[in-house]
Amino acid sequence: MAATTLRRRDRARSGRVPKTTESRPSARTDRSPVQRSDARSNRARILDVAQGVLANNPDATINDVASAAGVVRRTVYSHFASREALIDGIALEAAERISVALERDPAVDESAVTVFVRQTLALARVGDQYRLLLAVARTDLGHNGLHDLLGPMRESAAAVIRRGQREGVFSTYLPAEVLILNIEAIALSILEATNAGLLTDPTGAATTSSLVLLGIAPDEAERIVIGVRAANAPAEAHP
Repeated sequence: MAATTLRRRDRARSGRVPKTTESRPSARTDRSPVQRSDARSNRARILDVAQGVLANNPDATINDVASAAGVVRRTVYSHFASREALIDGIALEAAERISVALERDPAVDESAVTVFVRQTLALARVGDQYRLLLAVARTDLGHNGLHDLLGPMRESAAAVIRRGQREGVFSTYLPAEVLILNIEAIALSILEATNAGLLTDPTGAATTSSLVLLGIAPDEAERIVIGVRAANAPAEAHP
C-alpha cells in the first residue's frame, strides 16, 4: 500500500542529517511524559501549518514553514530531517483521510454518475491536503511516494469514469486516465480561486465542473451535485 511505503520512507528519512550548518538537538530517550506530549503537539502543529504553507506554495522551504509555525528552523528539523520527510509526514496524514473519504463501497443500484459525484465531493472535503498532494506531485516529479499515493486514487476515479463511458453517461472524447488529469487541474484552479476570494463553495464548484468536463450539461451537473449532497447531508456537514 502507498501509505505503508511512505511510512517506511518517513522512518528512514527521520534519521537523515539535513545539509545545514545549524546544530541539531541531541536525541534524548529520557524525556518525561510532559516533554513527549509537548513534542507530539509541536509535531502536529508543524504538520498542520506546513500543509497550508505548501498548499499555497509548493516550493516553500523549511524556513517558510518554521516562520509560519512560529518556531525556529531547528525545531522543524528535530521532527523532520528534510523537506521531503516533512512532505512524507503530511502525505501520510492525507493518505489516511483520503482513504476514509473513499472507503464507502457503492450501493448495488448506485449509478456511475452518483458514485463519481460522491467520491469527488469526499475528496474535495479533504481540501488543503488533497490540493497539496496534487500541487507537489506536479512540481516535484522525483517524489515517487506522492505518485504512489495518487496512483490508487486516480485508478479508482478512472474506473468509475470508464464505467460511465460504457453506460453512455460520460463522454468518450478522451480516455478516462486523461480526463482524471484534467479534473485534477480543475480542482487546483478552483481551490486557488477560492483562496483569492473568487469562490465560496469550492467543493460544489469542483464537482460540478468535473461533471461538465465529463460531458454533462452545466445545469444538469449542478442539479445532480445538489441531489447527491442532499442525500449525503451528514457527511457534508461533518467533513
